[in-house]
Amino acid sequence: MFELDSFEGPNAQVTGHLFDMVTGEQVSIEAAASQGFDWSTWSMVTSVNYGSLVVVETGYIPPTWGGKPEDYPVREADQDWMVRFDGSYMNKLVFAGDYKFSCKKLPAYEPEDGKNTFTLKKGKNVMDVGVLPFCRVKDPKITYNAATKKVVATFYVELGDPSRANKISNVALCGNTQLFVGCNNMNLAKNDKGAKATNVQPGELITLEIDTTAPENADLFKYSTQDRYFRIAAMAEGNGYNTASNKFYNFSPIYKFKADFSGIEEVQWDELEW
Repeated sequence: MFELDSFEGPNAQVTGHLFDMVTGEQVSIEAAASQGFDWSTWSMVTSVNYGSLVVVETGYIPPTWGGKPEDYPVREADQDWMVRFDGSYMNKLVFAGDYKFSCKKLPAYEPEDGKNTFTLKKGKNVMDVGVLPFCRVKDPKITYNAATKKVVATFYVELGDPSRANKISNVALCGNTQLFVGCNNMNLAKNDKGAKATNVQPGELITLEIDTTAPENADLFKYSTQDRYFRIAAMAEGNGYNTASNKFYNFSPIYKFKADFSGIEEVQWDELEW
């Protein structure tokens, strides 16, 4: 039982970004995972709820002992390649071979057959993945109004494919004291009176506000020395698209306000390193 097996270890690495197939822009997302205990194996198991590129290796045939390769099924098990909030990803433990990907845990439509496949060679690979987002947050502007003490965002939303998800059901201005800002999670902006809106129209100029003095937003603003991070979220659904219990938002870039609100800048994520 202590003999070494004859399986080859991972021999490839891959890094890349999600990009919009129409505009060429990087597609940002939010990600969430949960942990639970698997009593059958007595180990902690991580489940990715959303925010991963779901990838399947399509051409692997395991080693055989006396049989023929065609006697063994192709291995097609889902792998979750976690995507960072800016749309970048990295996996340093994969195998060279043929793959196909799915967007079922991303705010984007499933790709057409033939547009969802790629091949990894041994060693380092760069593989940017083209997707069609459900919607796009366009022309986002986030400012601070010193007179009203509110963070104000203006923007409009464009549908990715009006023949499919054709309704903008929710938009939100999200905030956090950490770089990772989401909408379903990692969002400390709780004042729904101005920070959220429903059923807006494509191309409509939208204004959302977060009241920095509201008691419900205290966790976001109670420390005057903290930088704060904001971004805009938008959800498109309809015609059977994006209607599951886990509904996906599309996002603007993340913006950082200085602690005293004296300046704001778009966050530039560090480039992935091998």
